[in-house]
Amino acid sequence: MRVQAIIAIALAAAVIGCKTTPSARDLEPTPPERTDMTSIARTIPRHEPLAGTEARTALLFSHPIPGLAAHVEVREYYVSQGKELALTPPNEALFEVRSGRFDVRAPGVEGEHGTGTTWIAGPGDRVVVRTTGEMAILRATYVVKD
Repeated sequence: MRVQAIIAIALAAAVIGCKTTPSARDLEPTPPERTDMTSIARTIPRHEPLAGTEARTALLFSHPIPGLAAHVEVREYYVSQGKELALTPPNEALFEVRSGRFDVRAPGVEGEHGTGTTWIAGPGDRVVVRTTGEMAILRATYVVKD
């Protein structure tokens, strides 16, 4: 009987000693909202179907080059799983695999390549990419003469 009383008292003391919710003095203060950061509005570019293919494209950026009668254009191509995209750039272009994996056939570039792979194609060069897994994204940067 005495052992049971000691166990009951120990349990009661343990329960009383436990805090279920922290008191206001135990909480850390919440810092005020930052006001020194500039808000940047970003619009999502429209994804348009690419004629003659099952791929889609989006124009991310276009900016004139002063004094050259040309502009820089950055475009992404979204290629679905197991699909192929063939491009023939009218001007020099820099291509980059932004996401996924492509089997690439282009001048100087052959085989399967993943995210971060870049290469250059000249005017009229044929660039063919085929996804080797899920959807992949190819980014092209062109210098377009006006």
